[in-house]
Amino acid sequence: MAPRPTPKIRRVRAQLTATQKVQQRARREALADDIDTAKESYEAEAADIAQKHGRSIKWTRNQLFLRSRMLQKTRGVNSWNAFVKAQLKAENEGLGREYRKLTFAEKQAYNACVLEDRQAKNRTARVNPKAIKHDVNAAFTFMDREWMALHARTGLEGFYVAVRGGIEDLAEPKVFFTEKSQKFVRDVLGVEPQHLGLKLEAFIISKLDEHVTLNRQRPLNKLISECRTLIQDNLEFILMEKNTSGEVKMNYTNYERAIVERHGVELTKWPLPGGVKNPSKVGGRAQVQALLDALQSKSCKWVSFSDEELVKRMKDNRAWHARGEQVYVQRKARARVSQPKSKATVNTDDELSSSSSSDSDSDSDSDSDSDSDSDSDLD
Repeated sequence: MAPRPTPKIRRVRAQLTATQKVQQRARREALADDIDTAKESYEAEAADIAQKHGRSIKWTRNQLFLRSRMLQKTRGVNSWNAFVKAQLKAENEGLGREYRKLTFAEKQAYNACVLEDRQAKNRTARVNPKAIKHDVNAAFTFMDREWMALHARTGLEGFYVAVRGGIEDLAEPKVFFTEKSQKFVRDVLGVEPQHLGLKLEAFIISKLDEHVTLNRQRPLNKLISECRTLIQDNLEFILMEKNTSGEVKMNYTNYERAIVERHGVELTKWPLPGGVKNPSKVGGRAQVQALLDALQSKSCKWVSFSDEELVKRMKDNRAWHARGEQVYVQRKARARVSQPKSKATVNTDDELSSSSSSDSDSDSDSDSDSDSDSDSDLD
């Protein structure tokens, strides 16, 4: 008789009444309160022990938590293991002297035998989905305990999210959050911790990373700013290698005179036509992105001139400029002011002396006028 598959029975939970829901919520709150009380008493006990014996809080927590079980993982003891250990200890008493007598070729022969035995072992494992699920659950249960122990001992904050890699897997999303990291995900990222795991699982299962290109273009001004930053940083680095003192700013307007001829460096393999210019003036997004790619891949980079190369470059620049090419950019002439400038300061003493002299002159003139008038009356 052919075996029949066991029919799947859907388990339906009984609906809780309002009173039962209140009681269930009260039990959860009571459990949370008890756990918080235990944590507070644990912290208080650790502080008391540390103060009594002159130890730090961190060291005391580590001792109370008995370190990490992951670092102290040992096998269980049984009679067979104890018997084999005793026999091996008895047999190994004189092996040290025998090993020192071995030649190099004999040692290599023993090593080859061990490698052959390792390769001959059958290392196949069960790969059915149910076995994988059990393995995943056991591993993450152990990881949760270790994370909690690490957080209690050192105060380390963090979280992890792990999801299945395909639809054939049965493992549900595994998430772990400490208290502060959980608050960060909710308040800053604006998503529930469990929802974060579900979103990652949906992204992986639907293979959006393979079939969908997320078109989130960066703003053009950000690309231009990054180009300028890369050019300036690499310029400062190569000038530091040349032992150039002082801060040197990139000069796009008079690049040949202020940068190439003065400091003996050149920005080679400029990817755009028209020579080196300000990234904001090279064109649109495509041109700026091409320039950024060249700068990031180091295909467009700064190089130093030797003395002979620098002299040749200066001669070529002058020859090109004499033929009418705009190699050097002349500075703008300073505008002249037609009206004379007023005095910056005024001497009040001079003004007072001049005013007093003018007053005395006017008084003498008036006296002479009155004398002449009196003489005319006498006549």
